[in-house]
Amino acid sequence: MDPQAAWQLMIDSFQEHDWPQLLDAAEGLQNWMSRGGCPPATVPGRRMGSLWDEQLASSICRFAADLATRVLADANGIPDGVPFSLSCCECDAEGPGTFAEAIAEGWTGIEFTPEGLAENFFGLCPQHGSDEE
Repeated sequence: MDPQAAWQLMIDSFQEHDWPQLLDAAEGLQNWMSRGGCPPATVPGRRMGSLWDEQLASSICRFAADLATRVLADANGIPDGVPFSLSCCECDAEGPGTFAEAIAEGWTGIEFTPEGLAENFFGLCPQHGSDEE
């Protein structure tokens, strides 16, 4: 295994919302390290050493695998335990406080976006969702 390639695949999968690939990469890298394999360099451009890299990589692998598992466990991709904060990707309107309320109000295309700054989900509000039709 190339631990650096697995680390990069994990990062890319997270940013692309490719939850099955994220889970596979995280579990594979964690498995590799648990069998004595060297960790990836976790901080670009810095030599932190294997003690740092192994701790950080192990923590992130556990987090990534857990998050991907929770996303994949829900038919709508809404991970259990993540606060539901929703904004319209067209007009920045705030959505209601739950997925069920958002659906009832006519929001569409709701997607988990963990890299969001102020919200965890983006979708189309009723006004912009109807524009798609």
